[in-house]
Amino acid sequence: MPEVMFGGIVVDTSQFDFNDRSSNVGAVLTANATLIALVGAFVTARIAVRVLMVRKMFLDDFLIIIASAFTIALAAVSTGRGLGTHIFLLPPQHIFDLVKSCIQLLYVCQVLYACAIASTKIAIIASYLRFVQDRKFRISMHVTAGLIIGLWLTGIFVTIFQCRPVSGAWDFTEPRRRCIDFVNYLYVSSSISVVTDIILCAMPCPYLWKLNMPLKQRIILCVLFGGGAGACIAGILRISKLHTLRSMDVTYQCVTCLNLSIIECSLGIICVSIPPLRPLAVKLFPAILRTDRSASSRSPLQSLNYQRRNNNNNNNKQRSGTRLDNITIEEDFTLEESTISVSERKETTSLSQKV
Repeated sequence: MPEVMFGGIVVDTSQFDFNDRSSNVGAVLTANATLIALVGAFVTARIAVRVLMVRKMFLDDFLIIIASAFTIALAAVSTGRGLGTHIFLLPPQHIFDLVKSCIQLLYVCQVLYACAIASTKIAIIASYLRFVQDRKFRISMHVTAGLIIGLWLTGIFVTIFQCRPVSGAWDFTEPRRRCIDFVNYLYVSSSISVVTDIILCAMPCPYLWKLNMPLKQRIILCVLFGGGAGACIAGILRISKLHTLRSMDVTYQCVTCLNLSIIECSLGIICVSIPPLRPLAVKLFPAILRTDRSASSRSPLQSLNYQRRNNNNNNNKQRSGTRLDNITIEEDFTLEESTISVSERKETTSLSQKV
């Protein structure tokens, strides 16, 4: 086994293909610039619609702003310091410092990733809880939120204190250095994270389907929220690439894993930011997105009268022994302004309208 002593560290050179002169620097820059632009554009459009058209901001909007800030920071710092270049192609006089800087960069990126993915998922849950009033669903969402927050805090703690002393995470010459197997931890935490992705993608669909709106628009909403499955797929692919973090050629091999982390966060933010853009889409494409049966075609007074009539019908059906799901349609006819309230155990149902 060919080994060399470098900076006081024994390096196994058999892992290197010295004939490979390829570079991932371009892929890093292109992917990060594209994702920064997309996340920035969608979040800016979402907030503009909220402020200028809906004239109201919700908790999930503020959480998405926080998530996008962490995601953009993650993408912005994931460049330079030799990232994307084979370790044996780095300038020999600076190779040790560049590798050390790259590992420190990955250290920071892991903390940013934990913050970005957690805040994105909590924002998604906050938006769900505004629409769905079903008790079982809300309990499951609160439990999922607790799991996500626990995973977030644990991830930050384990990342920072994976070695004793802390500097041992990037300083392999530290004589007192003792570390846990951080990659094994990432396998476990990432698997749990994918499970929460699946929960957030699958659970709301039955409730979205009960919205009192035309079939075409219900399908669109389900597809949009189900589009978060793309983030779930990115998370699964990321797990399959975690082994690259063990490679000696870390500056080159870790790029795919890092890119998938940014893609996972970005897709989650983009998918959850599309439904709030519906008021803008209705303005731009009224012939496609509006129908005569659409609640968006009603004025506020008409919407209120519609709700009152629907409430009377619900009470009549309940008195006859029929149980009915309670669905409220708001003026803008968007998921953000709709409330789904499912109550099969109560004798009466109520319709409420957000201002």
